[in-house]
Amino acid sequence: MNIGNAIKLLRKEKKMGQRDLAEKCDISINALSQIEINASFPQKSTIEKICKALDIPVSYLLFFSITDEDIPLEKQEIFNVLSKTIKTVLVEKVK
Repeated sequence: MNIGNAIKLLRKEKKMGQRDLAEKCDISINALSQIEINASFPQKSTIEKICKALDIPVSYLLFFSITDEDIPLEKQEIFNVLSKTIKTVLVEKVK
């Protein structure tokens, strides 16, 4: 699971800077930066604040966080094919 990368991707899709997102979530820029580089994992309450600030459901963030390591080897190929399409649709909804 790569939640930091997912937050960064979705933040950029919203054309939002780290400072803006951090302020909306009432966390420091340093804390957000640490989350985005996966140096720290956010608490559930912080994930909820981030999703609220990005105006997305938590499920979107969690879906974008899934990596190959999270999927059984025998299902990775189909997941990768399907996830590209799903991510494209979700990104359009995020904008």
